[in-house]
Amino acid sequence: MTANDESRPRVLIGRAGASPAYWYRGALWNVLMSADETRGEFTLLEQIVPAGAGPPAHVHERQAEGFYVLSGELELVVGPGDEVVRVGPGSSVWVPKSTRHSFRVVSDEDARLLNFYAPGGFDDHLPFYGIAATAQTLPPAELGVSVLDRERMATSQETRAAYLQRLADLAEGTWDFSIADPTAPSPD
Repeated sequence: MTANDESRPRVLIGRAGASPAYWYRGALWNVLMSADETRGEFTLLEQIVPAGAGPPAHVHERQAEGFYVLSGELELVVGPGDEVVRVGPGSSVWVPKSTRHSFRVVSDEDARLLNFYAPGGFDDHLPFYGIAATAQTLPPAELGVSVLDRERMATSQETRAAYLQRLADLAEGTWDFSIADPTAPSPD
């Protein structure tokens, strides 16, 4: 492949079950299109969240987040006024960066969502804080505490620093797409 070929746009196809998957915060996350694959433009994830569950209130300072609900119903709490919005299958939601938000699955069934992050990079979060999924199922109950413990401890200062640097580079537009996985063994 010549340097010219590498700069040409290419068609990407992401399939749940054929892409990296992680158990994180009680949900299954499939990385359909990573920031590396999209050259930092966006990240596309499929998320399966159990009934009654959802993330606590949080903010993405560097990325906007979109949801498309495939199944299940969510109750979102969004923005400085804590606006409550209920959405179901076929609904889409866009949360601008730096906007406080949370959601909870309010249906009796698990929710299945597509998550879109722009610019990309949220997928880098999953290997650091999640656990590689060994099946296309919700995580076993006993993993819940260990995943949260890993998040609180940030696995190690070295991997946390590498993750934060990647996000900073992305925000500044200086992301080096040849950067090695900071968790991979050194070639030395």
